[in-house]
Formats: sequence, C-alpha cells, structure tokens
Amino acid sequence: MIELIDLHKSFGTQRVLRGVNLTIPDGKITVILGPSGTGKTVLLRHIIRLVLPDRGTIRVDGVEMGKLKSQELNEFRKRFGMLFQQAALFDSLTVEENVAFPLVEHFKERDPVRVAATVRKKLELVGLAEAIHKMPSELSGGMRKRVGLARAIVLEPKIILYDEPTTGLDPITAAAIDNLILSMQKTFSVTSVIISHDVVSAFRVADQVAMLHDGCIVECGAPKDFQRSDHPVVREFLKAAHVVNGEVHR
Repeated sequence: MIELIDLHKSFGTQRVLRGVNLTIPDGKITVILGPSGTGKTVLLRHIIRLVLPDRGTIRVDGVEMGKLKSQELNEFRKRFGMLFQQAALFDSLTVEENVAFPLVEHFKERDPVRVAATVRKKLELVGLAEAIHKMPSELSGGMRKRVGLARAIVLEPKIILYDEPTTGLDPITAAAIDNLILSMQKTFSVTSVIISHDVVSAFRVADQVAMLHDGCIVECGAPKDFQRSDHPVVREFLKAAHVVNGEVHR
C-alpha cells in the first residue's frame, strides 16, 4: 500500500531522515518505533504529503505522491484518516461537530440528518455515543483520543495514520485504545501506520514493526522476528522498555 524509497529530509543543518526505505503492506498494521526526536512524526507527515522530501519517493497505492498537483492531492487525501497525538480537536466545536468536520469540508455534506446519523454511527464504534453533545474540555484524555479516532474514520478511509496514540494514557486506557485500533482494522480492513515509542502497545497490535534510528530504518519484521533482532539499537530499546516476548518484565 505504501512505499518509502530512499527518503531524505533536512531542516537547515539538521538531517532528520537519511535514506528511509520501508514497505507498508496493504490491510496490515505497521508500527514504527523509535525514541522521541528521531523523526517519526516527520516521516508520518511525508506519507500524507504535509512535508515534501529533499530526495526520495513516496508511493501510496501505486501513486507517486510528489507528482500530485494541489487539487489531485486534496482528492487523494480522502483516502487517509489521521489520529493526531493530542487528538487535535477543535475546542470551540462539540464532539458531534468535530467528527462531522471532514464530512462537511471534504464532501460538502449539508444534510443534517445524514451527517448526524453518520457521526453517531462512528461514535458508537468507539464507544462514545453518549458524549455526542459534549465539548472537548469535558472529555478525558482517552475520550479525546476516541473522538479523534471517530473523526479519522468518518470518511471510511483506506489508510489510517496514528501519531503516538497511547502517549500520556494510563495502562488501562492505552490497552483500550489498542483494542480500538484492532477493531478498526477488523471492521474496515484498512492499512494502519502507527508511530510510537510504546513497545508493549506495538507488540499488542502490530503485524509489522520497524525501528527508526539515526534517520534510517534499521530493523523491520513481524513482532516475534523483531524481538529476535541482534541490532544493538533494537536490543537496547527493548532492554530499556523491559520487554521480553512482548511483555514488560521489571
């Protein structure tokens, strides 16, 4: 579904991506792990072409993203849903209005009955139908993430991008978000890309795990294969997280 080929990106003198190569399979969950500040979010923004690479190629569903013109890009982005790190809800809008936003903006859907029905259905999928009239300030961190996920799936995209979906959440809420990600995968058969430094969460949901380090993908494989990696950065990352066979051991 997604191919990243020799991707390079610098901001001034800071080299963030230094030749990223990664294939993301269709209909699977790929988790990109790495410490904070390694360029994971920058990589995610390249996939949806919020950022252009200095060099390299990004193909999504066979389409080279760098060659799309503005109108074509806007149309193509309808294939994506994105859950931002802090959910990025509009504070002045209700939960219903936040989830409806892509419908109104991208599809110009103006029928209030149809919009309300679609929004309620998506909120039911994330277990938040009762919060439809609440404001974001009335929600917990986990609830905000779930509203963000409802907004991400409201257009029923082919690809969902997750930016640190479990960051700042307690273990129980984080596990609930992981279960929602798996549920979305099963319900919509989407291709999911998750960037995270949460190793336990990664092994809970991933079909494929990749490690971004020093601007490159240094390891990629199924969770069990990833844990058997002899790459020193992977070993150190797993050791620091106290992870053995996908479980935390302290």
